[in-house]
Amino acid sequence: MRILTAVLLGVALSGCGPQRDAQSDVAAGADSNRLSMEDRRLLAAATIALPPAGMPAESLPEPDSRGAQLLTGFCTQCHALPSPAMHAAQDWPSVARRMWVRIDMMQGMLGVTTPTAADRMQLLNYLLANSLRVSAHLPAGRGRQTFEATCTRCHGLPDPRAHSPADWPTVVMRMERNMERMRVGGVTPGQAQQIVLYLERASRR
Repeated sequence: MRILTAVLLGVALSGCGPQRDAQSDVAAGADSNRLSMEDRRLLAAATIALPPAGMPAESLPEPDSRGAQLLTGFCTQCHALPSPAMHAAQDWPSVARRMWVRIDMMQGMLGVTTPTAADRMQLLNYLLANSLRVSAHLPAGRGRQTFEATCTRCHGLPDPRAHSPADWPTVVMRMERNMERMRVGGVTPGQAQQIVLYLERASRR
């Protein structure tokens, strides 16, 4: 169990500090070879559950604000920088609580620092203010059902007006990659095309 804990921490904190040297890699490989099948599955799950590839800090909303600085400073200790639009406002509080538990458990390990109560409140307010815009009413149209059935597997339905018609193809492609990485059932090329065409039409309204 101590071996598994060390390996899981290594995965969770892969974004922390400088790159490991060759000796550390050899040691980690030796530990991994001693894991049971159950532990290997748990380690694989931890790897899959990490956030998808992050975004540049300068691309955050109001990148010079205190909230953006807190997000960059604390969250990238363990994983790639998440976009505030990754979750809807109703989802961020539970996601943040889960992250607080994890970061508190790792306090002091491998240089991990934890935010104060004031920092956590300010960071949560920043995430809520810049969260995924959820649609209250989707316009009718071909592809709507495919869009609803696909996107609700991971998050609330985004407002089609959250992106321009020209941007939606790139956004949908990025979501397809995220679904593949997170082992969420994907869509066929035809379904992806339906979603893109629907969002392009709906975003013009």
